[in-house]
Amino acid sequence: MALEFKKTTFLKVYTGEDVLLEDVPLYKAILREARRLGLAGGTVSRGIEGYAANLRGVGRAVNTLISGNANYPIIIEIVDERENIEKILPFLEKNATHALVLVEEATYMVTDYMREQGYKGFRSIENKGVVPSYIKKQLND
Repeated sequence: MALEFKKTTFLKVYTGEDVLLEDVPLYKAILREARRLGLAGGTVSRGIEGYAANLRGVGRAVNTLISGNANYPIIIEIVDERENIEKILPFLEKNATHALVLVEEATYMVTDYMREQGYKGFRSIENKGVVPSYIKKQLND
């Protein structure tokens, strides 16, 4: 079968573990908002080291479940259709004051597995699993 590629939109947010929105780490607040808006999916990665033009968190470390007492860089990645990514941008404009937000067009490859599952877009593959209770709680908060 010939390789098949489609276009999508990629949101990437660079921030730090110590960046809070009220009393919640910014990365958790972003994922919570993405879930609430029904975005297709997101991933948070912690860097082992990083730097930026302006130092933040120097002399201040936030105790987190991820890394203990540290101030590591955090990258949040969300991929979905453009109109869905645009739903979270007002939230980010207001709340991501200590973050770099990138929105890019991307190309992805449609795999045989996606075709077997009846793939027609990010919303077409049904989540047939049970929604974990911690996700239900976050959606209700």
